[in-house]
Parts: sequence; structure tokens; C-alpha cells
Amino acid sequence: MPDGTVELTGQHRAHCATSRELRATLKDFTTWHASLDRRLDRALDSWGVRGDIGDRSLFQLGPHRQTLTESQQ
Repeated sequence: MPDGTVELTGQHRAHCATSRELRATLKDFTTWHASLDRRLDRALDSWGVRGDIGDRSLFQLGPHRQTLTESQQ
């Protein structure tokens, strides 16, 4: 964090119903900006996910970084 910027990912309640993805940036601990991140939402929707998109776990499998994502059908 040499430039005073922290980038985060998280979840928000879309239409007060389902959990979806967001990205946020905190600059110098004074300025906060959050926006929807539909990339993971669209990818999981294409596999038939219609409910909440929950917890994520990052792991390394050989040379590849992977993400295991909890979701509801």
C-alpha cells in the first residue's frame, strides 16, 4: 500500500434479495468508492446459479491460481 490505496472485493445484497459481487477502493483512508463487479456474477449465472453467491476461497493448484466459490442453484 505504498500509494495509500487499498482495493477490496466483497458482497452486496442485490435488490435486497441475493448476494452479488462488488469491488471497492479506499484512498488514503479518506475516500471510498464501491461499484458492482458483474464479472463473477455473469460467469456463475451461465452455470445456472440463481441464488446467492457466497464465500470464496483462493488456492494454488500446480501453476494455476483457483477460486472456489459458494453459490446457490
